Parts: sequence; structure tokens; C-alpha cells
Amino acid sequence: MTSTTETTATARDDDRRGRKRAFLALGALLGVGALATSAYFTDSALLDLNGGGGFGSTDNKYNIQVSTGMENKVSDVKTWVEAFPNSAAITDIPGASNLLPGGSVVVKIPVLNESKNWKSTLKLSLKNTTPAASTSDQGDRNAAYMKLLSVDVAETADASKVPTTWTKTGLTIPAEAGSSSTGVDLSTLSPKSGTVLYLKLTLKEGTTQAVTDAANGGAVAIQAVIDGTSKSTD
Repeated sequence: MTSTTETTATARDDDRRGRKRAFLALGALLGVGALATSAYFTDSALLDLNGGGGFGSTDNKYNIQVSTGMENKVSDVKTWVEAFPNSAAITDIPGASNLLPGGSVVVKIPVLNESKNWKSTLKLSLKNTTPAASTSDQGDRNAAYMKLLSVDVAETADASKVPTTWTKTGLTIPAEAGSSSTGVDLSTLSPKSGTVLYLKLTLKEGTTQAVTDAANGGAVAIQAVIDGTSKSTD
């Protein structure tokens, strides 16, 4: 009997412990479910990084301009031209079509650094833009003519007088159409300032009469390429 009573009591205790254990386990599961479905708060911060108006400025464009009128002074220019991406044609150059060996013509190119807040470096190169010749003989004459052309470059405030200081002399243009000369570094322009490039193009005499005669009847076209690079005023 005693044994039966103890066994029954033990069973009851086990049942109670079992029920308790089941309750605790269920409680733990309920707790996990409560954490997973609880609400939370959110917040955000939006910052416009504009400062005094953002990055860049429509009023701070870097820009160089030229004139096609061959004026002597920057102050004489009435209309400045944006010669990029399309080129602009300079006015007629006196004497360009009837150069004799040893003769020269002058081209004056006013250049303006139109930038409000940037300095500008300048570099000049010359490109052979001669159209394809109709015959091989004409092509040979054109190439011979181009080989005899040399260009002296100067900068001046008044191109009505021949400059006394030249940036570089003897600049030559490649005879092959589409090719360019080496670049010549010019001065650095302050904002809203300009200069006049003074180009003297000379048809040199050949090393022999035969070389000179080979250019007889040649006709070429040249494009001045003025490259500018912005530079801080600091």
C-alpha cells in the first residue's frame, strides 16, 4: 500500500511539474511572439548640401572667346564669337592669295577670357584643313606649298604695330591634311581680360629653286586652334 501511495504521489508531483514545465515553455514561446510583433519608432534626417547655393554655378562658367574681325585691340571688338564646337571663319586676310616666296601676311586674332572667376592659360596650334585636291599634281603642289609656310607668333595689346617680342618663331604646319602643328604656350589671361595674337605667316624660299617651284600654284587652308585651360585665381 505504501508503495502504491508513494507512486501515486510521485505521479501527481510529476504531473504538476510537467504542467509547470509545459506552462513555462508555453510562456517562453509567447514571449518570443510578443517581441517579434512589437511596434517601433522611426526617424529620418534630410540634408541639402547646398550651402551658399550648391555645387557649381551658372554664373561661374569658364569660357574663352575670339573675334573674327582682325581688330588691333581687344577694346575695339564689338562682337565676340564662340568658335566651338563649330569653327568660325576669320575675315579676308590681305595678300593671302598672292604670296610670293619670301613674302608674309599678318593675321590678328583677339582672344578674351570671358570667365568671371577663372584665369585661363592659352595654347596655339595650327591645323592643315586643306580640302582634297582634284588631281594628284595639285595635291603635290599643295603639299609643297604647306611645307614652305612658317608662322611667327606674338601677343600684343595693340596689333597696329609690329610686335618686338615673339613667343616662338618658325612654327610649321604639317603638309598632310588633317594634321596639326605642335602647340605653342602663350600667356595666362586674368578673368575678363584679353590679348591679341599676332601671327605672321611667311612663304619661305625653298632650299633649291626646284623646291620653291614645286609649290607654284599650291593652295592651302589653315585653322588656328586656340586651347584654353581654366586656372584658379588663388
